[in-house]
Amino acid sequence: MILPDHHIEELVQRKLNGESYSLIREELAEKGFTENEIRNLIRQVDERVLKGEIEQGALERGKTWYRAGMALAVIGLLLTLGSNAGWILKGIPRWIVYAPFFAGILLIYYGKWLRKKPPDPIKTGRGRIRGKRPYK
Repeated sequence: MILPDHHIEELVQRKLNGESYSLIREELAEKGFTENEIRNLIRQVDERVLKGEIEQGALERGKTWYRAGMALAVIGLLLTLGSNAGWILKGIPRWIVYAPFFAGILLIYYGKWLRKKPPDPIKTGRGRIRGKRPYK
């Protein structure tokens, strides 16, 4: 019995909402799936859940860098305006005063790049630890 793709996506959403794999397994067993089919479906669901979490992590990392860049650019802009007005940092070279603003702009672009960059692909297979196990 093969489950359509939209049903697998439904299982993925249920897992992302906090439902356990054991409940999903029980439901699939009640529907008449064999143990091998259930194992393959759970593996597909798990791979999609991991892929979604990795993509979400990449987006969050990009947002963090973007926000840090915005904060640094605003601080740099305030320092630059204060220095040019003669209120603060009077004896410091101009390039040091402008540096936080330009560093903030660079961080903004880096955050945007991280959000657009596709995440690294998920490695499938047995992995280093499972390959060393004497069982299974």
